[in-house]
Amino acid sequence: MQHRLAAIALHLAALLGSTASHAEEDRAAPRRYLNTAFAEHVRHGNLVFAENLNNLDGKVEKLTMRVFEPKGDTAAKRPLLVLTPGGGFVRTEDFWMDDFGEELARAGYVVAVHRYRLSDNINGPAKFYDALFKATSDQKAVIRYFLKDAAGPNRFRVDVDNIFIGGHSAGAITSMYTAYLDARSKLPDAGSAALKANGGLEGNSGNEQQQKFKLRGVINLSGAVVDLDMLDAGEPALLGIHGDKDDVVPLGSNAAGLHGSATLHKRAQSLGIKSVLQAVEGGDHIDPADPKRCPECLPLIKRFMFTTMQRPR
Repeated sequence: MQHRLAAIALHLAALLGSTASHAEEDRAAPRRYLNTAFAEHVRHGNLVFAENLNNLDGKVEKLTMRVFEPKGDTAAKRPLLVLTPGGGFVRTEDFWMDDFGEELARAGYVVAVHRYRLSDNINGPAKFYDALFKATSDQKAVIRYFLKDAAGPNRFRVDVDNIFIGGHSAGAITSMYTAYLDARSKLPDAGSAALKANGGLEGNSGNEQQQKFKLRGVINLSGAVVDLDMLDAGEPALLGIHGDKDDVVPLGSNAAGLHGSATLHKRAQSLGIKSVLQAVEGGDHIDPADPKRCPECLPLIKRFMFTTMQRPR
């Protein structure tokens, strides 16, 4: 009997030692989605996701995106972030926000940084809303591109239950209107006309399908809205990162009717929407879109998505 008890004790000791060793390894390993978990990423450039007529020049425009994913990843489903750069709806560059795509991909996310149709100016309500709803139409076409992929060839292995959108400045404005504007929302006449001309709430930039998409969260970098009442209870979570010295888009609200990140945060909280606000001390309009000038911004975005995403059951 003593020999048997000794053998059992040795077996338990070995088992407990193995379990402790694995626990130590788990603690030492980087936590996927929260930390860098992959040494490298893959960048797929200039993928056409849709095409649409641009009233700026009267030509059909091919709309492209750059997609970033972790290199060597074997996960069957990965969260998606559709990232929309700024530029005041009137300009863009080929590599804006690629640094976000690279770092987030190395944490395990799939990130799509996309172009949208530009406008010549946003002077006045009619021009502003036309530029805005061209951009939301294009952003929705990106989301539907990945929904179609997930239902078909599944090239990017996106988890359709964990889709996030966001962007900087005009891209943040676009994202918030994509996420929060719905049939219950009331727009001024100029807004209603521009929305109708650009395909309504669904947009007209392609990849149409019956399946409706549901967003998990929105990342607002230096953004604002005009129509604050479009936020309703039960809508996607919101992260706002905004410089407290931003002289382009207000952190709060201004006389021109722009409602920035602090006002949006209060509105979301009052409705029970999960909302996180980070005011960047001394930060200007560009800081939240520049990881070198705002080293805390990308970790904040990772933590927001990590704590907001739906976990597998």
